[in-house]
Amino acid sequence: MKKIFTLFAILSLMTAVSCDAWLDVKPYDKMAEDELLSSEEGFIKFLNGIYIELNRDMLYGGALSVEMVEIMGGAYAVGTDNSVWGNYADLAEYEYGTEYWRARMNETWNKAYSLILNCNLLLENLESTGVKFSGDNMKVIKGEAIALRAMLHFDMLRLFGPVYSRNPQALSIPYYKKYTLVPNALLPASEVASEIMNDLQEARILLANDPIVTSGTMTTPPADASSVFMYYRNLRLNYYAVTGLMARCALYFGDRESAYEYSTEVIDASNAGIFPFVDKSLVTGSPDDPDRIFSSEVIFALTHSQRNTLFKSYFDPSRIPNYVFRMDNDLMSNVVFGGGAMTGGNQDDYRYRVNWVATGANRYFYKYSDMNDTGNICNTMIPMIRLGEMYLIAAESRSEDIGSGLAYVNALRSNRGVNGLQSLTREILQYEYIRELYGEGQLFFMYKRMFTPVLFTSNANRNPQPSDAIFVVPLPDSETDN
Repeated sequence: MKKIFTLFAILSLMTAVSCDAWLDVKPYDKMAEDELLSSEEGFIKFLNGIYIELNRDMLYGGALSVEMVEIMGGAYAVGTDNSVWGNYADLAEYEYGTEYWRARMNETWNKAYSLILNCNLLLENLESTGVKFSGDNMKVIKGEAIALRAMLHFDMLRLFGPVYSRNPQALSIPYYKKYTLVPNALLPASEVASEIMNDLQEARILLANDPIVTSGTMTTPPADASSVFMYYRNLRLNYYAVTGLMARCALYFGDRESAYEYSTEVIDASNAGIFPFVDKSLVTGSPDDPDRIFSSEVIFALTHSQRNTLFKSYFDPSRIPNYVFRMDNDLMSNVVFGGGAMTGGNQDDYRYRVNWVATGANRYFYKYSDMNDTGNICNTMIPMIRLGEMYLIAAESRSEDIGSGLAYVNALRSNRGVNGLQSLTREILQYEYIRELYGEGQLFFMYKRMFTPVLFTSNANRNPQPSDAIFVVPLPDSETDN
């Protein structure tokens, strides 16, 4: 156990100490392993290190946010010229069995479960230590660690598990609640779902006194603060982030009533001023430095000081003739942001105006490009859970009649600069998800949950029909070998 932990704490975390000042990380060679597990400061640093590791390319710093799963979700117009697109052409055709993509999926799986085991290592030592913690710090540390464990399991289930709505009893993934080097058995998806919701419920109880509930996100700590652990609450799995994650999970697991309850609780918090809708002037009023991620609405984000590398690596038009990720032009202009009453698309939409910049005849995705004020905390944020998704979940889960959720969609649209809809269908709701969550790693999972065709282009004949071959990614070699 010591060897595994040391490898994580010293090698992995040392590489990140300069990246995320918001998490108050200091050089780990100045803190012995025993101190990490036997002091309040050590436990905080260990937890912060787990958050930092979520930014790795094989997790939310690439594969599970802007790259791999977005290609699977039809977000980008991927060409067939291998000299330009390389292995991405295979992924766009759902060829999961190639040597390259087997290795990539293996990396994502292994990293996720490595962090799950480190959450468990933290939790087991937290329970056994005699350390005295300040205020509610112990409960907050425990709650966040349990929530992180649940979130990682959920995304492994969504990626590698069955289509839940069609086969919840199928074997899926293992669930680890203890630190162990012995592989756990695969569980039916329904059992994994129960474990996820139980963990999130426990985390929510532990976070009941989260300062975000009474004081908001607190992104401006006092100059004399000895620690920022209880600040920047939207950069951690805070009480409302856990509640929002429960809404996302409940919807995926078919528990419509719970999804509605949790999503509307977060909406109520927004209405009370904790996560206000973005001020229009910060989006369209300052075109030289817009808030492209609508930061006030972000319920939980990772913080990555080199976030601009996402733009430079995947979206920057100056990369041409190398690959550049962008939406099919016809799909974007004539359907998603221009389909009128058929899709709800409108080119006055803030999400179109601020995030899609014209270069020649094409438009390119700028959500993750640097702001002029590169020191602004907003410039580091990779959104994980946002307010707009809560409105869409509330609309979808309010009733079996999808049309009854129209008011929630129109409330969101009014804060995106477009008129309300006269009626709501499941197809229009999907377009709203695309407009709201594009580039954030959620579209593939939406199609999988709904078991509907993936929308790659405006030509319906070219959009792949739903099937297990598309939506069920084979378990990695590292798991099947075990």
